[in-house]
Amino acid sequence: MKLIKIPNHYILITLQRVFVTLLITLFLYNCSSDNNGGTDPTPTTPTLRADASIITPTIAHQTISGFGGANRMWGTQSLKPAEAKKAFGLGENELGLSIFRVRISSNKDEWPIIVEAVKEANKYGATVLACPWSPPAALKSNNSDVGGYLLPENYEAFKDYINEYITYMASNGAIIDIVSIQNEPDWQVNYESCDYTANDFIQFFKAPGEIVGAKVAAPESLNFNQTMTNAILSDDIAANSIDIVAGHIYGGGTAKLPLAEQKNKEIWMTEYLLNLNTGNAGAAAWSTYSESAKWTESITMLKSIHDSMMVNWNAYVWWYLQRYYSFIGDGEQGTVNGEVMKRGIGFSHFSKFIRPGYKRVEAIENPRSGIYVSAYTGEGKTIINAINISGSAVSQQFSIEGTSATSIIPYVTSETLSMQKQTSITIIPEIDGFNVSLPAKSITTFITN
Repeated sequence: MKLIKIPNHYILITLQRVFVTLLITLFLYNCSSDNNGGTDPTPTTPTLRADASIITPTIAHQTISGFGGANRMWGTQSLKPAEAKKAFGLGENELGLSIFRVRISSNKDEWPIIVEAVKEANKYGATVLACPWSPPAALKSNNSDVGGYLLPENYEAFKDYINEYITYMASNGAIIDIVSIQNEPDWQVNYESCDYTANDFIQFFKAPGEIVGAKVAAPESLNFNQTMTNAILSDDIAANSIDIVAGHIYGGGTAKLPLAEQKNKEIWMTEYLLNLNTGNAGAAAWSTYSESAKWTESITMLKSIHDSMMVNWNAYVWWYLQRYYSFIGDGEQGTVNGEVMKRGIGFSHFSKFIRPGYKRVEAIENPRSGIYVSAYTGEGKTIINAINISGSAVSQQFSIEGTSATSIIPYVTSETLSMQKQTSITIIPEIDGFNVSLPAKSITTFITN
């Protein structure tokens, strides 16, 4: 046998290579091992969190009739064309309101004052709801616009009066879609008003004559008084005379109305107002409040819209749409006349994105403390409105069951942002969902692409 002598430096190099190879092998083994606490290089499968808000578009609830606001009811300051475009338009910095509430004056000489405003609302396709605060004084028990009641012998005459109003407006190119019989019939006040009991409404509808040319809403009680509403609906003639069950939510009243749903009536919230109590005697002026305080109250307003939707109501109508505490400034309390304000921008997350005819669909409403979610479908899209009422940002997961959408676009309004369009978010196919941070005291609308 012949021995071959190998130089020492070759042996050293070979040993070094073996050592490096062993180190690499051990490293790869540890990286792929589940037995020794190593990390699996395979990507983690996305999972649905326990606090996710799951949207189920196949489970539909009520059809949405719209979101709106009211004209100034007294005096001559009605909505002008420039402000009407901002209120009812769907363009940038426009609010997309789809309902306009006006007053049926007890004085015919005042009817012309609102013709232009109604025509403007008509032009943008808004539904016009007209409501009396009092019948003409001559038809009432006390011969006054304030208080008293409509005399039974004048029930037909008042129906004729409402019909005359509808006809007058139409003859001037202003279409009234819905008429109410009385604003807040169960609230005794020292301004234009009229008292009705549930039986008064029943007898009114049973009396000769009928309202023609518009749908009928009633009773518009102060806080959606179900005792009054249910009594009216329990009478077949009265129930068949009403298309829309209407009410306000001053002092409460946000609840499901099973009898109204059973009778296939739409349910409309037709008046609500928050203004930091600046209308009360001795209260601080609106202009003295910080923007933070005003926005905090606007979040309360948005939560009230959410609550109304969750009890299957079809429409939500705010009080004056142009006022210093409202959607468009009127030049008072430091506001700029005609300028769209933060409260209006917040409201438009509902009015602009959730259009008449859309449907509310099933969603986990309150997935975690301070977060309130409602969801809607329409025109092939799924729309999610998420309100964060808390003072801190919250990480929230959403899942849209069975969605074919691959991404979703968020729009955010908070104390510092105003309908800010955000970067599109990719929907994770494994969970049909996405994760997002909801800013403190904010509303975020998500729209599927």
